[in-house]
Amino acid sequence: MKRAIAALGLTAALLGGSAALAPAASAGTVGDCNTWTSSRAPYTGSAYCSKIAWGDKFRVKVTCVNPQGRQWTIYGPWKRNTETSTAKCSDSPNVGVLRVGVSFSA
Repeated sequence: MKRAIAALGLTAALLGGSAALAPAASAGTVGDCNTWTSSRAPYTGSAYCSKIAWGDKFRVKVTCVNPQGRQWTIYGPWKRNTETSTAKCSDSPNVGVLRVGVSFSA
C-alpha cells in the first residue's frame, strides 16, 4: 500500500514537472528561455536560451523528488546563447523532476 501511494505521488510530481514546457519567467531574466523534462527515466530537465548577451551564461536548475518526497536541486553545465543545458536527477526510474528553471551568471 505504501509503495502504491509513493508511486502516485511520484506520478503527480512528474506530471506537474512536465508543465514546465512554457518559457521560463522570472524577474531579471534576460533573453528567451524554454525549459522541459524528459518523458521517461532517467528523468532530466533541460533549458535552451536565445537572445542573451554575448558574455552572459545560463544553466538549467532542476528540483528532483524521490518516492519518499525528499527534494533536492541540481544544476546543469553553464551554457551560452543558443545552447542547451541538461541535468539528470538520478539513474533510478523512481526519482522524478518536480520543477525546471533557469539560472543566469551574474
